[in-house]
Amino acid sequence: MSGQEPHGLSIRGTLRSRLLINTLVDPDEAAPHLPAGVRPHLTTSGTVVGCCLLDIESVRPAPFGAMFGARIRAVAHRVSVEWDDEFGRTEVGVYVPTRHTDSRTAVVAGGRWFPGVHQPASIDLFDDGHRLDWRVAPADPNNQYRLRISASAGPVPQSPQTEPVGAICVGAAIGLSPDHHGVLEAARMTPDHRRAQLVHVSDLESEFLSQFTTAEPAPSYLMRDVNVVWARERAPRTNLERAGV
Repeated sequence: MSGQEPHGLSIRGTLRSRLLINTLVDPDEAAPHLPAGVRPHLTTSGTVVGCCLLDIESVRPAPFGAMFGARIRAVAHRVSVEWDDEFGRTEVGVYVPTRHTDSRTAVVAGGRWFPGVHQPASIDLFDDGHRLDWRVAPADPNNQYRLRISASAGPVPQSPQTEPVGAICVGAAIGLSPDHHGVLEAARMTPDHRRAQLVHVSDLESEFLSQFTTAEPAPSYLMRDVNVVWARERAPRTNLERAGV
């Protein structure tokens, strides 16, 4: 997958804020949450599992100007993963088992016109430039991925990608997720910068993260004012597909 040009429809937008909440989990506990053909990515201390909270404006197909874009808030639950491409090279990215959004357009289009199935949710965000409060409540009462986070921004590190958790959560470019039929699909995110602030998480309630009994807090980050292009990528083939089953 490395070095391939994006193909098909591309999406542009501006991340007004991107909050990356992280934990470190035993890879043996993370592995059962992953699809065939994908394995946990290991840092020196474990596998990064977390939530990515996005406040995006001017979201639109790449050929259109920002004036035609929409405002979207979304949450993606993520596990750091790796897989082998068709040439046997190791690729690193994140697996996203579930996403939630307050955008009806994203719910309709995701997993159909563009990778990324989204479930509807009520999302409240308070952001005064220093403190962020997120509250996410899925519309489906049977969905167990409610989320509440309070965080405050700290100093800007020289480069978050020199720190193992920052390298995967800030540096990851490819996201894998199941479509509406459970088939793995992929999208590449290309930001115009990867500067990030460390954040102090003062309050966290996540029914997704609470599934992982080995989870320990890890460095979390905030990115602001990032212009981004998302493009479809080729998803990794599963072991069954390689065998011709």
